[in-house]
Amino acid sequence: MTTWLKICSLLVCLGILAGCGRTRPPHGPPVSDAIPPPTVESVPDDPNKGIVSSPSEVPPEIQQVHVQLFQRSKEQFEEKDYPQAIRGLTRLLALLPGEPLEVQSRWLLAQAYRQVGEWEAARDQYRILTVAGNANPYQDGAQLQFNELQRLLEQFTMPPLDTQAIRLTLEQLPASGGFDQGIKKMKADGITTLLIDLGCEGAGFHTDLQQTSRAPRHLLDLQTLLRSYVERSHQLHLLVYVGVNLRCIGNWHDSPLPEWRDGRYNTTTRQVQDSRFFDIFHPEYQRFLDQFLTHLSEEGVDGLVFLDDYPMGRYDGLSRSGLTRFQTAFGVSFDPARTFHPGFDPLRASKGASRSTQPSGVPNEDSVFWRWAGWKARERLTVVEQLMGQLRKRHLTVQCGLELHPHGLTDPVRALVDYAQDAMEAIRRPFSFFFVRPEIDRHSSSDQVSAIEKLRRISTKAVLTRLLPVLDDPRRVWVSMPAERGKRIVPGTAGSSPSLLGEFPSGIGVVHDLRAFS
Repeated sequence: MTTWLKICSLLVCLGILAGCGRTRPPHGPPVSDAIPPPTVESVPDDPNKGIVSSPSEVPPEIQQVHVQLFQRSKEQFEEKDYPQAIRGLTRLLALLPGEPLEVQSRWLLAQAYRQVGEWEAARDQYRILTVAGNANPYQDGAQLQFNELQRLLEQFTMPPLDTQAIRLTLEQLPASGGFDQGIKKMKADGITTLLIDLGCEGAGFHTDLQQTSRAPRHLLDLQTLLRSYVERSHQLHLLVYVGVNLRCIGNWHDSPLPEWRDGRYNTTTRQVQDSRFFDIFHPEYQRFLDQFLTHLSEEGVDGLVFLDDYPMGRYDGLSRSGLTRFQTAFGVSFDPARTFHPGFDPLRASKGASRSTQPSGVPNEDSVFWRWAGWKARERLTVVEQLMGQLRKRHLTVQCGLELHPHGLTDPVRALVDYAQDAMEAIRRPFSFFFVRPEIDRHSSSDQVSAIEKLRRISTKAVLTRLLPVLDDPRRVWVSMPAERGKRIVPGTAGSSPSLLGEFPSGIGVVHDLRAFS
């Protein structure tokens, strides 16, 4: 009797815990073409026409509880009471049944998750079944189902076709009272997406309070603001993305630690000094970045764009964390005072020397510099990918884009040195899309039409000749254009440039930058 009381108590506790389990469909962004759910197969009959008992070392009364839980959950599944079946099977697996019953329970649980739209949870159960051993009769079917769900979920992590986005800063967002009317006008004008650029000031850089009085001062204020804009935008099926620069996010912290600051080499003093930017290689700062991005995603934003408008240049990234990690990786130290000697020009040296880590005829300092430059670009990508991976564990359908400088596609050596970018390596990482934005000289004396035409040529070459040929879908490319006089450019109506956007293929995304020429 005591044993049964313990069993009942355990089941009650597990039932309470499972009641908070995942039984709701994931909230995905509105898409232009809805993807139908995969076909759910019926539960295969057990090869032995019955439930195999748990191992003999499990007490018989516990085995009986396992069997009863499975039978009841199977009945609930057949009755299409999928949430209850999920709760029961979750309780059963927590009790660690023997392998024959475990694999049957996992298969049934995966099918139940699919029925309620919990495709990522179903995928995880199928993944376990694919490696559950050769005796597992569900292994081949689980592999097929896993592959199908993986393809389906990848569709949800990509932006829709023909994205038409407006990029604007927090200060440029319409005031709360006029926002609804503003987004209705955007929607009527063909805009599908808002890209809200958090900028690099956050709560910190500017001391002119009047200039930044409309910007939120802390993360909670930012969350409240985004929640309001996202909810109202989604009511009109307008997507909302947030643009973040990881080197600037520390300004949203109430009191960022001094050791979070990046190091920058001063060529005049020949010393490494604290930068106004933050060190993305610092472990504690990375933890703060993870928390910050998670908070943003919890407000229902449809995607994040990792911007690089304040890139890590050739003299940046010289923090203690970065230098230590580099030395650990290569067994050599990087001494900026020795490398950045007067007259040092890595771009000129690269024209006559190999870019290998030990090019013949090149001084050792230059060799170490190329190791450093390559490591810095790849490590930056690794940090972003790790943050993205953590984010997708909590919010699988959040789309993540990465900004690439056009030189990263057309002049990779320069991009490696001046922007710590390796575009071809980035394309191999699991980003949803890539955002190509030519530099905008806001103080240029040339007229707007000429400047826009020049930017169009730069983007066209980079995107058409280098980026699209190695990607599988035009949706994975966004190009940026300045919005002339605060309005977006519509193909065929750009004055002297009737084909301003006409060279780009159908399906590609266009970001109309309201910050330019403003």
